Amino acid sequence: MKTPTNKEKILQYESFLHKINSFIVSCNNDGIKELVENADNWSYAFRISNGELSDREQQKLINNAFWKLLDTPKANKDAEERQKFWERRSGCPCRRCQNLKQRTEY
Repeated sequence: MKTPTNKEKILQYESFLHKINSFIVSCNNDGIKELVENADNWSYAFRISNGELSDREQQKLINNAFWKLLDTPKANKDAEERQKFWERRSGCPCRRCQNLKQRTEY
């Protein structure tokens, strides 16, 4: 993986913080957990070699962890399942579901 530029770093950090905030607002604990684990992995990449890896190998580990900061496969899968659930619900003919559908349509 390529070494990020300063501009890419800033964009990645801003996106990371925004994603944490959106998971907090939506009460997505699994997503928050995944992001914190990603940050932990990125932080650990700086300390992992203890002088045993070359500078190039260590930088490769750091870059790899950096580019994976926003990866949340479990949270993404859960969000897809919730979306499918609500799409199926909106097809329900009962009055309660139709009212819910009308309130959520903009």
